[in-house]
Amino acid sequence: MSLHLFAIALSVLLLIYHQVTTWAPLFPWNDTKQYSRKELLAEAGSNGLLMGCGAVCLIMGNTGFYHYYPLIYYPFLLSGEFFQWWLPYFSEKFAASKVNFDYEKLFSRTTKLIPHKPGKRTPDANHMVLHSITVITVIVVYLDRFNL
Repeated sequence: MSLHLFAIALSVLLLIYHQVTTWAPLFPWNDTKQYSRKELLAEAGSNGLLMGCGAVCLIMGNTGFYHYYPLIYYPFLLSGEFFQWWLPYFSEKFAASKVNFDYEKLFSRTTKLIPHKPGKRTPDANHMVLHSITVITVIVVYLDRFNL
């Protein structure tokens, strides 16, 4: 498989994984029953659109917008994942923030692969898989776009 096809496959895998784990109740892997319909639509819709655009850009070509969108979007997504999950886990200051979601309600009962730190947002297994796919996607997209 060429690097370009691998980049496309990863972007589609990222999109599918996110959408399935957002919509399908797979407790204890996720706890989607805690989301309101509005929250589910916002999460799946906004991320689905942005991730889908990344996949479409990789499929369509390597010029102009199609070239730059994946180079900007996927690292931006990864930085958001880092700030939402990993910084609060490792930092006392960030652990005190309640940015964008109620961890205790939505994620405290999901499967964890790393030790839970009381009072801190602990990345669950579902998000660790998602973040791993994102990291690999960022690397492969950059290798593909810059012919490395």
